[in-house]
Amino acid sequence: MKHLRRLFTLLALAAMLAPAAFGGCASLTPPDGEPSIRGSVTSITPRFDGLGTILVEETSPQGLDYDKASLAITKDTKLLKRFGGGYVEFTFDDIRAGMVVEVWITGPVRESYPVQADADTVVAPE
Repeated sequence: MKHLRRLFTLLALAAMLAPAAFGGCASLTPPDGEPSIRGSVTSITPRFDGLGTILVEETSPQGLDYDKASLAITKDTKLLKRFGGGYVEFTFDDIRAGMVVEVWITGPVRESYPVQADADTVVAPE
Protein backbone atom coordinates (compact mmCIF):
# COMPACT_ATOMS: atom_id res chain seq x y z
CA MET A 1 0.00 0.00 0.00
CA LYS A 2 2.84 2.37 0.88
CA HIS A 3 4.52 1.70 -2.50
CA LEU A 4 1.25 2.24 -4.34
CA ARG A 5 0.78 5.62 -2.66
CA ARG A 6 4.36 6.59 -3.58
CA LEU A 7 3.73 5.53 -7.19
CA PHE A 8 0.56 7.67 -7.40
CA THR A 9 2.43 10.62 -5.90
CA LEU A 10 5.20 10.29 -8.49
CA LEU A 11 2.68 9.97 -11.32
CA ALA A 12 0.81 13.07 -10.14
CA LEU A 13 4.07 15.01 -9.89
CA ALA A 14 5.10 13.89 -13.38
CA ALA A 15 1.72 14.97 -14.77
CA MET A 16 2.13 18.42 -13.23
CA LEU A 17 5.69 18.87 -14.50
CA ALA A 18 5.12 17.53 -18.04
CA PRO A 19 3.60 20.73 -19.47
CA ALA A 20 6.51 22.79 -18.12
CA ALA A 21 9.08 20.33 -19.41
CA PHE A 22 7.57 19.95 -22.87
CA GLY A 23 5.82 23.29 -23.25
CA GLY A 24 8.90 24.81 -24.89
CA CYS A 25 8.66 22.31 -27.74
CA ALA A 26 5.24 23.60 -28.74
CA SER A 27 6.61 27.12 -29.21
CA LEU A 28 9.10 25.92 -31.84
CA THR A 29 6.78 26.83 -34.67
CA PRO A 30 6.48 29.95 -36.78
CA PRO A 31 3.44 32.22 -36.43
CA ASP A 32 0.31 31.43 -38.41
CA GLY A 33 -0.06 33.04 -41.80
CA GLU A 34 2.35 34.20 -44.43
CA PRO A 35 5.70 35.74 -43.45
CA SER A 36 6.24 39.47 -43.93
CA ILE A 37 9.17 38.76 -46.26
CA ARG A 38 10.81 35.73 -47.83
CA GLY A 39 14.20 36.20 -49.43
CA SER A 40 17.97 36.06 -49.22
CA VAL A 41 20.07 37.52 -46.45
CA THR A 42 22.25 40.07 -48.24
CA SER A 43 23.90 41.75 -45.26
CA ILE A 44 24.63 40.82 -41.65
CA THR A 45 25.56 43.38 -39.00
CA PRO A 46 26.49 41.74 -35.68
CA ARG A 47 26.39 43.54 -32.34
CA PHE A 48 28.50 43.01 -29.24
CA ASP A 49 25.78 40.91 -27.56
CA GLY A 50 25.69 38.09 -30.13
CA LEU A 51 22.66 39.50 -31.93
CA GLY A 52 22.39 42.09 -34.68
CA THR A 53 20.62 43.14 -37.86
CA ILE A 54 20.07 41.35 -41.15
CA LEU A 55 19.06 42.76 -44.50
CA VAL A 56 16.67 40.48 -46.38
CA GLU A 57 15.83 40.99 -50.03
CA GLU A 58 13.05 39.19 -51.84
CA THR A 59 14.51 37.07 -54.62
CA SER A 60 11.43 37.16 -56.84
CA PRO A 61 8.05 38.94 -56.55
CA GLN A 62 5.93 36.97 -54.10
CA GLY A 63 3.20 39.38 -53.08
CA LEU A 64 4.29 39.53 -49.45
CA ASP A 65 4.35 42.69 -47.33
CA TYR A 66 7.89 43.80 -48.21
CA ASP A 67 10.50 43.22 -50.90
CA LYS A 68 13.44 44.44 -48.80
CA ALA A 69 13.76 44.79 -45.02
CA SER A 70 16.39 45.64 -42.42
CA LEU A 71 15.49 43.41 -39.49
CA ALA A 72 16.74 43.63 -35.93
CA ILE A 73 17.29 40.24 -34.32
CA THR A 74 16.48 40.80 -30.64
CA LYS A 75 16.58 38.60 -27.56
CA ASP A 76 12.87 37.93 -28.19
CA THR A 77 13.31 36.84 -31.82
CA LYS A 78 12.70 33.14 -32.45
CA LEU A 79 15.33 31.73 -34.81
CA LEU A 80 14.05 28.45 -36.21
CA LYS A 81 15.50 26.03 -38.73
CA ARG A 82 13.41 23.41 -40.47
CA PHE A 83 14.57 19.98 -39.40
CA GLY A 84 12.82 16.74 -40.30
CA GLY A 85 9.12 17.37 -39.86
CA GLY A 86 9.56 20.18 -37.35
CA TYR A 87 11.85 22.98 -36.24
CA VAL A 88 14.97 23.43 -34.14
CA GLU A 89 16.46 26.63 -32.80
CA PHE A 90 19.59 28.20 -34.22
CA THR A 91 21.65 31.27 -33.31
CA PHE A 92 22.42 34.60 -34.92
CA ASP A 93 25.94 33.32 -35.60
CA ASP A 94 24.44 30.60 -37.83
CA ILE A 95 22.98 33.18 -40.25
CA ARG A 96 24.95 33.41 -43.49
CA ALA A 97 24.81 35.75 -46.47
CA GLY A 98 22.80 34.10 -49.24
CA MET A 99 20.70 32.08 -46.79
CA VAL A 100 17.03 32.13 -47.80
CA VAL A 101 14.81 32.96 -44.84
CA GLU A 102 11.19 33.69 -44.05
CA VAL A 103 10.65 36.48 -41.52
CA TRP A 104 7.62 37.55 -39.51
CA ILE A 105 7.84 41.13 -38.21
CA THR A 106 6.69 42.38 -34.81
CA GLY A 107 5.99 45.87 -33.52
CA PRO A 108 6.13 49.11 -35.44
CA VAL A 109 7.71 49.33 -38.88
CA ARG A 110 9.90 52.35 -39.42
CA GLU A 111 8.78 53.90 -42.68
CA SER A 112 11.89 54.00 -44.78
CA TYR A 113 13.28 52.02 -47.65
CA PRO A 114 14.12 49.43 -46.89
CA VAL A 115 11.70 49.18 -44.00
CA GLN A 116 13.28 48.73 -40.58
CA ALA A 117 11.62 46.53 -37.99
CA ASP A 118 12.17 43.91 -35.31
CA ALA A 119 12.00 40.29 -36.40
CA ASP A 120 9.52 38.19 -34.43
CA THR A 121 10.49 34.89 -36.07
CA VAL A 122 13.11 33.93 -38.64
CA VAL A 123 12.77 30.53 -40.32
CA ALA A 124 15.68 29.06 -42.28
CA PRO A 125 15.58 26.01 -44.55
CA GLU A 126 16.87 22.61 -43.52
